[in-house]
Amino acid sequence: MPREFGRNVRIADAIQRVAAPLVTALAREHKMGMVTITGVDVAADLTVAHLFVSVLGAPPDMDAIGLLREALPRIRTAVAQELRLKKVPALKLSVDSSAERSVRIAELLRTPKPGT
Repeated sequence: MPREFGRNVRIADAIQRVAAPLVTALAREHKMGMVTITGVDVAADLTVAHLFVSVLGAPPDMDAIGLLREALPRIRTAVAQELRLKKVPALKLSVDSSAERSVRIAELLRTPKPGT
């Protein structure tokens, strides 16, 4: 019987589980607002893992993504210590703007239409 989830999915979940508290602590330390890892996508050959990050409520003058990119080596080290993989994937950061889009759509739906 084949496994329901492949190795890539299990590793992606494990990376998200390890990285999420570190990202939350970094966000709290730098007062970035609400930072969430919305998902992790691991390449088929396990060489690269893309972390999708959503940042809400960050001050406009703060480069939250830049600060998170600077922290990627520390996050990768924590992942290596926790997961004990032969080769730890390189971590890449991607902005997930779906939360911002959903907030904007909700605002648009709340505003009354002209003429109604």
